[in-house]
Amino acid sequence: MTKSKVPVDPLREFLEAVVTRIEALETHCGISAPASSSSVGGASLHGASSHGMQKTASARHIAGAGETPATKAFDKFYNTTVYKFADSCDDLEMGDMGKYIVETFSGMRYVVVLASKSKQPQDMTELTQYLTPITDPVGKIRTMRLKRDFDSHQKAIMEMLACVSWVTLRAPNLPAPFVKECIGSSDFWSNRIRKEFKGKDDEKAMAQLAFCDALKKTLQDLAAYIDEYHKTGLEFNPKGVSLAEAAIRLTDNPLQDAAIEANRKKDQLANKKNKDIGNTVKGGNMAGLVSELANRRSQDGSSAATGLRKVTKDQQTWRKEFKGEKPKPQPVVVPPSSPKKPVKKKKVGLPILEYQERGTKWVVENHDKETVKAVSSTGLLEVEVSDPKQQVYIYNCEEVTIKVTGAKLKSLIVDSCSKVNVIFPTIISGCEIVNSKKIAVQSDGVCPVFTIDKTVGVTVYLSAESVAVSSFTTSMSSEMNVSIPDGEDQKEIPIPEQFVHKLTNGSLSSEVSDLYH
Repeated sequence: MTKSKVPVDPLREFLEAVVTRIEALETHCGISAPASSSSVGGASLHGASSHGMQKTASARHIAGAGETPATKAFDKFYNTTVYKFADSCDDLEMGDMGKYIVETFSGMRYVVVLASKSKQPQDMTELTQYLTPITDPVGKIRTMRLKRDFDSHQKAIMEMLACVSWVTLRAPNLPAPFVKECIGSSDFWSNRIRKEFKGKDDEKAMAQLAFCDALKKTLQDLAAYIDEYHKTGLEFNPKGVSLAEAAIRLTDNPLQDAAIEANRKKDQLANKKNKDIGNTVKGGNMAGLVSELANRRSQDGSSAATGLRKVTKDQQTWRKEFKGEKPKPQPVVVPPSSPKKPVKKKKVGLPILEYQERGTKWVVENHDKETVKAVSSTGLLEVEVSDPKQQVYIYNCEEVTIKVTGAKLKSLIVDSCSKVNVIFPTIISGCEIVNSKKIAVQSDGVCPVFTIDKTVGVTVYLSAESVAVSSFTTSMSSEMNVSIPDGEDQKEIPIPEQFVHKLTNGSLSSEVSDLYH
């Protein structure tokens, strides 16, 4: 029986594709397909599924004649690779996981189509408001409560779904290599599943291995698609409309379509009248032209010539009465140039606040004051550390305050942040600040080492018990200060930036500049 299936499989896949396209066209035209159109002998061509969205032919995207090659290629990827991965989730009975996977990539398709019909915005943060079709199902997957048997599956999927951020990347951050990096992080959890079911031939083991293969294939095909059609970032249409207008057109609003059609007919009628007048003059029919002008006279006597200034003889250059006086040139008024607004730093990626077992660390990424308001009513991001072995990594955040609670933590890293405040308890290893601007950190316990590298504007607030313990290592940094308790007040001490170097007996010695004494 196994050998007989080999030549049949390609034919069956071809028939499935044909039936799917026909059903989609019937649904689009308002024709209800018969119940047996997608089944043979009572068995569905697509197999059984717990989420009806995937098995409904009309839910699949059929690219129209006006779609771009990038959209058509994404539809092929969506209708094959993504659906197979969703089916593998259903085969394992993972609840609505397959449905949310389909919704996520359907939202990604919406962004691809939106970009194909619009110009690239000057500020890529304008695209963020149109990412809801992607972020909503991803959030549902993150909050799903599955059986403990599916812990590795859910974590592998979450590592995979980090790839959806490719739509926000622009050169030099290329999207295809970013998606390829997600393959390694998701394989970390997939390999645990492969190891558990390796060497087993039962149906359950085959379904588990098929899930791992389908997940990896989804990322590989997405990376190949991006590498071909969006190599330097999401491809926009230079001749398109604005993002807002393109989004409105994609909603297929019938009232708006009717208004557009009415304006189009109005313009056609105006063009026809202008064409008739042109033909009248071109044919030499002056009587017809005079008649046309008379018809355009209004009830109050106004006509096409009403309001025109009369030219006197002394203003006509060909007459001898012409005085030849030239009008004085009007002074040119130069409008004051408006000050250029500072361009905000582009945020890359979706905001993240989560604990990762791999590395035993809390990750806080891509947050600003707007994203904080969405997740916290107090405007404060809180990270609760339950184990002294845990670390906290803060990356690419701006204008936020983060409070770390708990008894102790291993280490704290602030990387590529701006205007960020961090409050933390006792740190066992140390606190590191790198590639940042205007950072304030406050130790409520003890922190033995502060490392500051390539940072401008740092203020370190020490507790009374940390004053005698803490040390500071700085490199390529400026505007650094340490604030320590001084009775009921705080005393601020600058960290030296200027040094005096001397050669003595063939060796170099360094001393702090007199400015700090």
